[in-house]
Amino acid sequence: MAISSAGAEARSWFLPKRLVADLAFTLGRLAIVGLIAIGVSGGIAGAMGSLFGERFVSGDLPDITYTRARCTDFFEYSPGARSCEEAATHHHYGEVTTYRAGAGFLGLLALGVYLLIRRRFRTTPSTLPDGFEATVGTTLFGGAAAALLFSSLPFVVLGQAAGSGQYLSAGIVALAVAALYGASLYRTLLRRAA
Repeated sequence: MAISSAGAEARSWFLPKRLVADLAFTLGRLAIVGLIAIGVSGGIAGAMGSLFGERFVSGDLPDITYTRARCTDFFEYSPGARSCEEAATHHHYGEVTTYRAGAGFLGLLALGVYLLIRRRFRTTPSTLPDGFEATVGTTLFGGAAAALLFSSLPFVVLGQAAGSGQYLSAGIVALAVAALYGASLYRTLLRRAA
């Protein structure tokens, strides 16, 4: 009797397999959206760099300095640069745009895998409450948007455009995704209220 009671108590700490699967699908979708959003922000950062120059996206503030050895490293990546600052800006710009594009590519690959898995295994409605994914998405991406846009404030307050594009490009995309999730959440709440 004591053994079966202890077993039942131990089982009560574990989530049902179906709920775990639904959580995994939901969190997987959110991660995929996040990776694709990062890729889109890399495209926007590239567009900002084309319009306003690489310095707008990845330039350093005036008080940032580099050692001679670090400058030598930057010149290896940008042999045509006229200064250490220009070489560093070009190097950082490549990181912002290329790494984000890579994240977006991974997101698209993950989306393909997700769709294949979903087609094979998902046939019944989710056990999660209505609006769960929209609530989490609105919160996560809204928080990211606030943090990223807030990070660009020192550049704006100091009157320095250099480097603000890396935060603005990501913050704009995060805000757009948060708005989409927020609209979905709003529709869910209206439906439930009705």
